[in-house]
Amino acid sequence: MILSKLKKVKTFQGLSDNELQEIIDISMVKKLSKDNILFYEGEVAEYFYVLLTGKLKCYKNDLKGKEIILHYFTQPLLIAEMPSLENITFPATAVVMTDKTEVFLMNRKKFLALLNDNKEFTFKVIKSLTQKMVELEIAINRHLIYDSTTKVCSYILEHPKNLTKSKQKEIASFLNMAPETLSRVLNKLKKMGVLNKDCKLIDKPQLQTLLDF
Repeated sequence: MILSKLKKVKTFQGLSDNELQEIIDISMVKKLSKDNILFYEGEVAEYFYVLLTGKLKCYKNDLKGKEIILHYFTQPLLIAEMPSLENITFPATAVVMTDKTEVFLMNRKKFLALLNDNKEFTFKVIKSLTQKMVELEIAINRHLIYDSTTKVCSYILEHPKNLTKSKQKEIASFLNMAPETLSRVLNKLKKMGVLNKDCKLIDKPQLQTLLDF
């Protein structure tokens, strides 16, 4: 069961069953429920974490105590690599968004030893970390620099299919704006011909122009 789930994790793809079993032997599965905290901002990482099933939200609080959502994570995915690699504190808090969430906890020291013995695997972890850094930069720009229209345009460019599958309230929360504000921006983009009536992206070049501007 765990072996098949690990094979779906992009970072682990290409590893043999024996190599995956080595990882399983130094790990454990933690089952969590909605609103459980996986780790708090400021805690020191003791494990490497893989989200197997469910959904997590990473967030920080600003000086006024307002929650700033940095990212939603869905399975299967290696998360929080930087604190685990560097043995530093978590820069954000991770909270569970769904019931029956499973997280694979890999012993930090033993997993680092495995990385030391497998250069190909180490490269995959570094690549995964690099992608997360790009995503963090985008999140910083979205929350600190972009206005409401640009925030929505950035989100659509990253997740062109989510507007038809996700609830607008959740998207608004991710973008740190009121649902009414999101609705106004979406209506504006529909009138401009960027989105159709079902919020499907139909004019990507114009969307990119709005974002660049």
